[in-house]
Amino acid sequence: MQQRNPRPQNQDDRERDLERVKRVIAGDQQAFAEIYDDAFPRVFAFILKRIGDRAEAEDLTQETFVQLYRSLGSFEGRSSLLTWTFGIAHNVCSRYYRHCSRWMVGPKDARTLEERPVEAAVEQQVDAARVLDHCGRVLGESRRPAHREIFHLRYGESRSIREIAERTGKSNEAVKVSLRRSRALLESSVPELAVVLADVAQSA
Repeated sequence: MQQRNPRPQNQDDRERDLERVKRVIAGDQQAFAEIYDDAFPRVFAFILKRIGDRAEAEDLTQETFVQLYRSLGSFEGRSSLLTWTFGIAHNVCSRYYRHCSRWMVGPKDARTLEERPVEAAVEQQVDAARVLDHCGRVLGESRRPAHREIFHLRYGESRSIREIAERTGKSNEAVKVSLRRSRALLESSVPELAVVLADVAQSA
């Protein structure tokens, strides 16, 4: 079978990338979950091929998405978002090879330590996006679209109960009942859910 180069990014792909990036910058965690879900398998495979250790590759893949999240404000769509992410992954791997031996025998340098509080906050966003993406898949199999929309508005966009009720045309109590039932369904399927939902509830 003839080998083909990866297909060039078409206009629909470019517009989808830019639209998702705008949503992330506006605070839509579901948009980053979509980016994460689409890119994770290929980025992990890219890093694993270069590192050769699954545990290290998982950590470096997570770091890649942290760096991606932090850099989305400068994404202009000249290349595909996946190509942009591969570039970040390449840099993460290069940094790993430059510094891993030193980090293994002592603490990280001062610059790295100074960056940790910022990176920890972004890592929380990455983790939240991953969990919410999992929630969306579980709810997609078991709940009607109206209930999935309510869940997304509350935990993907941090909307208040009142805002959700106004947007969906339901009563406040109906929105609360829908959310309770969705959470009950997810409790056994998404162990990390409680922490993420607590954080969202505090910010909404």
